[in-house]
Amino acid sequence: MATIPYNSMDIDTILSEHSQEDHSSRLGFARFLNEHYPFLSVKGWEMRLIRKQDYKGSPSKNGTYTYDEEGDTYITHLSTGTITMSGQKHRQIMSEWGNGMSTAQICHSHKIAESHFQQYKRVHKITRSSIPVTGEQLMEVDDQDGLIDEIITSRRHTLAAELAKEQHKRMAEDSKNWRTLMDDYVAHMSSLAKAPKSVPKIKLGRAKSPYALVVCPTDFHWGKYGWADEVGESYNFDEARKRLMEKTETLVSRISTKPEKIYVGAGSDWFHVDNDAGTTTRGTPQDMCATPAEILITGCKLAREHIDLLRQVAPIEIVMMAGNHDRHSSLALMMYLSAAYEGVNDVEIVITSNNRRYIEYGNTLLGFTHGDSMSKQISLGSLMAVEARELWGTNEHKVWFHGHLHHQRMHEKDGCLVIQMPSLAGHDRYHARSGYTTSKAGLAAYLIDSKEGYIGSLFAPVSHE
Repeated sequence: MATIPYNSMDIDTILSEHSQEDHSSRLGFARFLNEHYPFLSVKGWEMRLIRKQDYKGSPSKNGTYTYDEEGDTYITHLSTGTITMSGQKHRQIMSEWGNGMSTAQICHSHKIAESHFQQYKRVHKITRSSIPVTGEQLMEVDDQDGLIDEIITSRRHTLAAELAKEQHKRMAEDSKNWRTLMDDYVAHMSSLAKAPKSVPKIKLGRAKSPYALVVCPTDFHWGKYGWADEVGESYNFDEARKRLMEKTETLVSRISTKPEKIYVGAGSDWFHVDNDAGTTTRGTPQDMCATPAEILITGCKLAREHIDLLRQVAPIEIVMMAGNHDRHSSLALMMYLSAAYEGVNDVEIVITSNNRRYIEYGNTLLGFTHGDSMSKQISLGSLMAVEARELWGTNEHKVWFHGHLHHQRMHEKDGCLVIQMPSLAGHDRYHARSGYTTSKAGLAAYLIDSKEGYIGSLFAPVSHE
């Protein structure tokens, strides 16, 4: 008989044609078929013969099953009805049962009633020792290594399921332990004594050692004009006066003990313009809310009112700090204040045309300047050490105060604490268009202890309600 090519003839037809022939054994029949139809191995033909003999089953008889090879589907007939299951699910159940999963776990995982699963196992002869390979797989697969790979994959899946089960179990135990711990913690906390609703109050008196207060309304820019629709906020005479007096009162209300004296900076861009042309000292035109003459006259009167407010707290020493907007007008302001306070014991004024002023208070050397006209490479600490060398050597603490940049900053360099003071002023067109609108406007006060130097600061910010 000629050899038949692979899949050229229906297997059932081949078996039917040779079913009447007499062969010594099933294995001998399988060898005969392999010789003439080699598209299946001897083992493959043997399993086909087994299937034809033992696995055909009857659709109408309970306890049997049929296998749909094309759809890889098992149709199993139980006493309670018929179950149709995919081959993949069937083999997975075999693997899980062989790997030790319980009936309850398998039934829960695959949504099968336990009574159905017990019958299903008996029909398919599924035991704990079963290899997770069906008879149909053995008949269809010639490659033994392929079967081994499939078994390993099945075992791996079952192992992952067991691992997830163990993790869930441990998480449940951890959760139980955590609840116990939290119950113990709550019980312990509830047994602790609660904090008292009130405590004795400490009466504030005089400071243990004298201290001075430094209040410098730098970059006040009296006479500046800002239109809210154009720059985001209004700034004029009324707004500027309100900010100065209200924020000064706020700082005074926050002082816990009486200072020995108060240093007040004069100038430092107190005025917005410096001449009749309405420009800065160098000639830059400015937006003004009044004429230059009105700005100068009303600004001098306002400075005196501000000093009168502070002198209710402690004696005042006025420090010259001429700015780049009002270098000449600052000198005029100092002369006006000197005349206004002539013969007044609690206000001290020293008129000087120097851009930098050095003052000794207790164990601290204080430096005052507006902060413009100096290169960034120049260190204020080094400058103080040279220009006030005698005071530098006799004082333990050194502190610089300056403005000009309209925002707060504090840093130490070359043995000196440098404090950059904020501005009370609002915005004008130049600041708004340049994007200089992010700094918080306000007035600051700095505390200088006679022994320990700088010990803190207070800040009264401008709020826009």
